[in-house]
Order: sequence, then C-alpha cells, then structure tokens
Amino acid sequence: MKGTQRTPWLVAAALVALIVGSVAAPRTFGLGAGFVAAADEEPIDGDPIADESSDPDEGSDPDASAPAEEEPEPDPGQDPGEEPDPAASDSEGGDGGEADASPSEEPTAPTPPELTLGDLLAAATASSPFDADLALQVLQDYAPPGARAIEVADRQTFRTARTYTIREVRGWSRLPQLGTSSAMVWMRFVGGSERTPFAVVAGRDRTDPRISSVRVREGRASRGNPPPFLLTVAGSDTGTGTVAVEVRVGYEKPLRFTAGDEIEIGPFMKSTGGKVVLLMRGVTVEVRLIDAAGNESSWRRVRLP
Repeated sequence: MKGTQRTPWLVAAALVALIVGSVAAPRTFGLGAGFVAAADEEPIDGDPIADESSDPDEGSDPDASAPAEEEPEPDPGQDPGEEPDPAASDSEGGDGGEADASPSEEPTAPTPPELTLGDLLAAATASSPFDADLALQVLQDYAPPGARAIEVADRQTFRTARTYTIREVRGWSRLPQLGTSSAMVWMRFVGGSERTPFAVVAGRDRTDPRISSVRVREGRASRGNPPPFLLTVAGSDTGTGTVAVEVRVGYEKPLRFTAGDEIEIGPFMKSTGGKVVLLMRGVTVEVRLIDAAGNESSWRRVRLP
C-alpha cells in the first residue's frame, strides 16, 4: 500500500514541474538554444571565438584599423633595386621645372651664303694675289658659262694684254710663267657674265722658245694659179709655251699665224706693208716661234721646194 500511494505523488510532482517549466519556457528555451548553438560552433584555424559582449575598441591594436600604404609600381625603365631620384621626378613635367629640349628644338647655325665666282675673284687683289696653283684651278674649273678666253696683262688696265683660249688653259698641267716685266699679272675672263680682274703670282718668263724642225711641202694648185706651200714649224718652250709662228720674206714685216697648225703660204703673200710677194720654188723665207710671254726664238731660214 505504501508503494502504491507514493507513485501518484511522484506523478503529481512531475506535472507541477512541467507546468512551472512551461511558464518559464521562453527564457529557458532561449538560453538553452544559445548554449547548444555555442557548443555546435567550431573554432576556425584554432582561433578563439571573440567575445561579442566586449567593446571592440578595448584591447585592439591602434595600427590594426589603418589601411596599409600601397607601394608605387616601379618604372619599367628603372632598375628595381634603384631608388627614384626625387629631383629628377620634380623636373619632369612640373610647373617649376624645365623640361629638356629635344634635338629638333636646338638652335641651328645659320647657313653661310654661297661663295660665287665673283666673290672669289674679287678677293684676289694686288695686295693678296692668287698663287699659281689656285689660279690654274680657278681658270680650269670655275670658268663662267660662256667664257671663251682669258686675258693676261702686266697691269690692271689690260693694255697690250695677251689672250689665251679656254681650251688652251684647260690643257695646261701647270700655270705657265706669265708676263715679262713683273712676277704678278692681272687676268680676266673674256665672254660670259664675269669680267672681274684678279691678280696672280705667276712668275716671269724670260726663256726664249726653240725651233726643233721646219717642214715645207708644195700644196695643190687651183684655178690655174701656182701651187701654195704648206709650212709646219715644231718647237718647245719651258716657260709659257709657244702660241704663234711668224713668217717673213726678206726684210718685210712678218706675218703671224697660230702655232701648231700647218700654215699655208703663197702663192701670193701680202706683206704687212701692203706689198704683194709671189712665192715660187727656190724662194727663201724665214720663220720663228713666239711664246705666250712674248719671247721670240731666233729666225730660221727655209727654201721653198
């Protein structure tokens, strides 16, 4: 009986506890759920779970919240181990710095005016004449267009000037000694647009030319007239070179012909005095050579065949 009576009491006590627990169920359930959730969470990487009830500002590192400064990327043209020069960076593109000038912005030297033949010739005066080598180069390479000859005189007035063709001048290997009275002569071009006289130190030519051979032959008659005679005089001159051949009959004033060509004389030869001379076989004529300085060879006599 005693065991049977105790059992209903225990059941009643359990019901009372259940009722009381149901009244406080929200708080108890919430607290129990919090414990269960906390128990189910596992720490990540072994870090302890931070206490949410503590103030986040308390015990924290003062530098932890400051963002880390980003390092600037190195210049592609700069060595990674080389620190940038602050002075160089300030001068590039800055308001106070001056940018380096590019090669195209550098000032260029002015182009000197072109030297003309007139300027070159005007520079040679009596106080500063050309030397022989430079004068020959001017005569051969810088003759103005249209020039056909060069005049040479002892004085700037060009009285009694001697004339040489451009073809003769270009055949010279050296400038001959020009003039007979002084070591300096005056020159100027004949023809073309340039007539500026210029002084040249060419030296004196006091050497007489020499005749090496004289040949004469009978030419072909025409229109019933006696045949002419063809005369060739060869010689040499160490100074200015031979330029003319002179021929005379008796004591008449000689006639002048260009040297180097075969000269035709007769059958009638008019002297400088206006006298006409008939050249026939057996007549003796005299010839001589003249150089560019006016020096003369000795006369040589030749009989016509």
